[in-house]
Amino acid sequence: MRKFLLCFLFIILFFNCRSIGVQNIPEPSRILGCSRFKGPEWFRCLETLHERWERIESAAATITVLSESREGEYIRTKKRICWSENFCHMYDQVTYKPSYWQTLKEVFEIAVPSFAIGLLIGLSL
Repeated sequence: MRKFLLCFLFIILFFNCRSIGVQNIPEPSRILGCSRFKGPEWFRCLETLHERWERIESAAATITVLSESREGEYIRTKKRICWSENFCHMYDQVTYKPSYWQTLKEVFEIAVPSFAIGLLIGLSL
């Protein structure tokens, strides 16, 4: 009876722990995309979608940049990717890329108050 119980517990443990290292990556659907996922699954689904587009872009296809516009710190690029004359897809790509002056402004917003506080502390000693 003891051997049977140990064997039974071992089998249960084996089948329960077998799925620990397996990651269940949510796959975007063709119709809904990632809209059916919530929370961290939504971000994983978007990462999967992004990896898929990187593979598609790196394949033998022609990518045409239709327009590029800056919206604050973001650059919105409209692209058309064509694998053949009849098979094309258009999509928007939004990239975070602040301009030189925006980056410089952020640096000064952090550096100037820190320098002033350090100077005041140094003068008070």
